[in-house]
Amino acid sequence: MNTQSAETTLAPPRIGPALMPLSRSRMAQWLIFVITAVLVLAPALPILLQVFVAGPLYERDWDFTFANIGRLLGNEAIGEIALTTLAFAGLTTLIAQVLGVTAALLFGRTDMPGRRVMGDMMMWPLYLSHLIMVVGWLIVYGPSGFLTQAFARMFGNAPWNLYSIPGMAVVAGVSQAPLAYLYCLYGVARSIDPTLESAARTCGAGPLTVMRRVTLPLMLPAIVTSSALNIVIAVEMLSIPLFLGRPARIDTLSSYLYLEGIGASNPQHGMVAASALVLVVLVGATLALQRLLLSRGHRYETVKGKGTRPAPLQLGALKWPLFTLAVLYIAFVVLVPVLGLVLRAFTSYLTPLIPIWDVLTLQNFRDVFQTDAYMRALWNTLIIAVVAAGLGTLLTALIALVIQRSGFPFRRTLEALAYSPRMVPGLITGLGVFYAAIVFAPFGWLRDSIWILVVAYIMATIPLGLGAIQPSVVQIGADLDKAARTVGADWITSMRRILLPLMKPALLGCFVLLFVVHLKSYVVAIFLMAPGLEIMGVTMLGLWENGAAGVTAAFATLQIAMIAILLIAARLVFGVKLYE
Repeated sequence: MNTQSAETTLAPPRIGPALMPLSRSRMAQWLIFVITAVLVLAPALPILLQVFVAGPLYERDWDFTFANIGRLLGNEAIGEIALTTLAFAGLTTLIAQVLGVTAALLFGRTDMPGRRVMGDMMMWPLYLSHLIMVVGWLIVYGPSGFLTQAFARMFGNAPWNLYSIPGMAVVAGVSQAPLAYLYCLYGVARSIDPTLESAARTCGAGPLTVMRRVTLPLMLPAIVTSSALNIVIAVEMLSIPLFLGRPARIDTLSSYLYLEGIGASNPQHGMVAASALVLVVLVGATLALQRLLLSRGHRYETVKGKGTRPAPLQLGALKWPLFTLAVLYIAFVVLVPVLGLVLRAFTSYLTPLIPIWDVLTLQNFRDVFQTDAYMRALWNTLIIAVVAAGLGTLLTALIALVIQRSGFPFRRTLEALAYSPRMVPGLITGLGVFYAAIVFAPFGWLRDSIWILVVAYIMATIPLGLGAIQPSVVQIGADLDKAARTVGADWITSMRRILLPLMKPALLGCFVLLFVVHLKSYVVAIFLMAPGLEIMGVTMLGLWENGAAGVTAAFATLQIAMIAILLIAARLVFGVKLYE
């Protein structure tokens, strides 16, 4: 008998990877992959489809055409709006970076008095929506603002004009400066090797020269990253261009999409979708440029294996002049707009011509609490924030575990999918979810349901949640879950029993972060509004456009109070601080 033939006959057939039975762990990984892909791709595909359909997607008969692209390319107004958007985004980013980087240097690398308190107050605009910030600025610095009137009475005319691209950029830049401050402070400014600065000081360089010639160049990666994020946020920003640009007939792509998609009596759906793609291209180009600029980031490494102890730079005679400038900045661009907003909520009218105690009232809050639609907006916002933050934290945690702690063959594809919503502005996300609920029958149940807002919010913040959780997974040693695997635990058990308990601080921090973001978010929900689905941000947007400044301020004050209570509770009870 042929031995080789017998062995061939008796040997079990080899099963290829495609034919191997799926374990429960691999099935769970595939489920996470599919959920992420559906959340990311389902809203994007209908927008792309709408570009090539003449009428709205909710009509039964689709007429495919390239006319929408032709109208877009031949529309001179779109080109002008795109240039305006770039100018606004560029100036906003310049202002935000100058303010944020300067604050990071002064509060993080010098001996300036009160730097810790001022650093905390510098972060305030990051916790508030752009809608709240622009309303506060208009109440104080607008054409009829409190300080504008006071200044005009004393000196004739106020030297500022918010209804212009520079005015828009100042408000947006101040709102976005905390982002640059955060990246530059905790990313680099507090971890730079102090021996490099000491070497410059021993050569006779002053503190400003050291910061300009040594510290600032080493912060370049953080500056590039925060600049890219600020450009993306400025491109997709809605409330500031809408409130400050429209009175001067200045449109950006976001305000144009809003007015054509919501404000128009007969929306041109194809043009809106094509214009949305322009917005996505601008955002994608910005992120691609960021990756290119950071491709050689190792050149800026200063922290090695040898321990270092950062020492603050001595400002000397510049200490008090710089302290005075910092106090004036915090007071007039951070505190005054917020305090003016809160004060307007408790007054029937705010003007320097009438003593404030003569116009104090609680009527604005009564209007909020006695109107069903307003109370529904408040409760809807809280419910959506809690549910979306909880589910978003769970989903991003699972995505991070699959990417970092599994042998799933498509984990890099999953990572790319999870971070891809960064390229899609919030306004486009909401539009895509709206189309998806119309085009795809399995999503039809989402229409006119609060769950459509939950899904949209989760999808929009997957990159944010993943960015908050993924570093904590990387920091946990792989030997821990490997040890569990050696004693028979599968991937699901080792993740549930080992990794997730160790990730509790990161999970809590992610939940608080997403809750704050969802509580103040409104742009994603604009295209998804329906009777019964009101939220605070969209309600404030409509109230301000209708001239109800007092009720808008009352709504904004309630939102500020909710965010403040959450942040204080998270810090005192759980020790969670969002920017550390």
